[in-house]
Amino acid sequence: MIKMRVIMSISRSTFLLLLSALMLSLGIPNEFFKLGSSIFGIFSLVPLYLAIRDTSSYRRAGVLTGAMFFLVHLMSSFWLANFKDFALFTLGGSAMFYFFLGIPIGWALRYSFRFPPSWRPFLFAAIWTLWEWVKSIGFLAYPWGTLVMTSRELIPLIQIADLCGNWGIGFLICLFSAVCAELLAAKNRRSVVPAALFTLALILLSTTYGLIRLANPPEMETSLDTILVQNNADPWENGAIRKNLLSSQKLTRKMIPKPNNPPDLVVWSESILNLPYLNNRDYYERIPREDPFVSFLGDINAPLLAGSPVIVDEYSNLYSNSVILIDSDGTQLDWYGKIQLVCFAEYMPFTEYKWVRSFFDSIVGFSSSWVPGSEYKSLSLENKEGKTIRFAAPICFEDAFSSLTARLHNTGSNLLLNLTNDSWSKTESAEYQHFVIASFRAIELRTTLVRSTNAGYSVVVDPFGRVLYDMPLFVADSIRVPVPIYPHTKTVYARFGDWFPAFLAMLIIGLFIVYPIAVRLRLVKNLGKYGIINNTVSR
Repeated sequence: MIKMRVIMSISRSTFLLLLSALMLSLGIPNEFFKLGSSIFGIFSLVPLYLAIRDTSSYRRAGVLTGAMFFLVHLMSSFWLANFKDFALFTLGGSAMFYFFLGIPIGWALRYSFRFPPSWRPFLFAAIWTLWEWVKSIGFLAYPWGTLVMTSRELIPLIQIADLCGNWGIGFLICLFSAVCAELLAAKNRRSVVPAALFTLALILLSTTYGLIRLANPPEMETSLDTILVQNNADPWENGAIRKNLLSSQKLTRKMIPKPNNPPDLVVWSESILNLPYLNNRDYYERIPREDPFVSFLGDINAPLLAGSPVIVDEYSNLYSNSVILIDSDGTQLDWYGKIQLVCFAEYMPFTEYKWVRSFFDSIVGFSSSWVPGSEYKSLSLENKEGKTIRFAAPICFEDAFSSLTARLHNTGSNLLLNLTNDSWSKTESAEYQHFVIASFRAIELRTTLVRSTNAGYSVVVDPFGRVLYDMPLFVADSIRVPVPIYPHTKTVYARFGDWFPAFLAMLIIGLFIVYPIAVRLRLVKNLGKYGIINNTVSR
């Protein structure tokens, strides 16, 4: 009988785990729901909460949570298997890594059930939010697979991002799931009513704040006449460099039918120029043969922003993955080097040690990598009105990182301009996932976001996260749009960064330390009240 109960308990936990992983994966942008599903998202952690609540074993709670992380990563980021020769690290290795990381998170989640029922949902949500924050920072950071990715449809609610970043949104979604689960499972539902009412109040206040912000948009200062080019070519394919250049130039010329009507800026995607421009000017004066690049710049009579390597140390032959701003006369005006590199693909950690280089050489065949950028900066140009526009240019998945983008924005930028190469993913869900994550940067910083990609999703997003202009995925195309420019402003998030997860961390540490002490003191007091301690001592 006992064995049967154990088997039934394990079967129920497994079912709940699989259901939770499936719901969260469907909430995140996927091949069925292109921009994700908030319905699946807001209820996605109910089954996991119930599974952890049902078990008294910390070991099982750890395994359940680790398996949850493993499955969600595989189901939502399956496209990492297309990352050429790095699939072993990017999908398989990272999935196993998340499984083992999930074990201590499961322990912490299980510990939260030692607290009163009205406290548990808040602690559960706080721990989950801290986990999502930790996985989104540092050189191993991967801010995909998070709850906030399920909230794209909830435009009024997500406006609180300018106060607490996307962490506050994820916390609310998790808290809603946890309260629903506690109401389902509690024997005395009255004990959970205060938590439910407080959660409802938080959601209503957040939505009201969002509606007020939406009703009072910032006043536009000027606009930037911009050509966005999506050449729909994978730069990793053999012979793609010349093809990419020629295609990008043709798509650009298509948007300038009259030579006396140049745009303010032309934006290409990441990885278009294969050789450092400054050091190979003669090469670009000849290539492509049908339409040499430098001559093309003079013809369009507009500055160009494009992805290109930049030599940062000629003696050691070190390169930065960068974007460069080139004037119509061929002069390189400025550049920005990518700071947050893709670990194990663009950046091999700890290669300053010889044994680490030897290890990577033997496993993947190389140990060299890009050099991370070191300067947070914004670039500038003038539009037709003679107004100076400063823009930050996070490269590829850098626009998924809240704090990094905020630091770039705080250099005086009033526009975010992202260049991306996602064509290798070969899937629509990968493109839309990247867009959804990036769109929160516009809300957090109340600025326009422009994404120019080589295959999609190329888009202009307003300061509320709404799409103004876009192009279809995996189509060679270009558009000319008036990008709205707003005055530089520092939101609460821009000023104080990730204050919300820091607050949650202090709260959890305080509760985990103070509450057990308070329980012991109360127990001692009760024992003394009934004379148990004194009697024991007298014996």
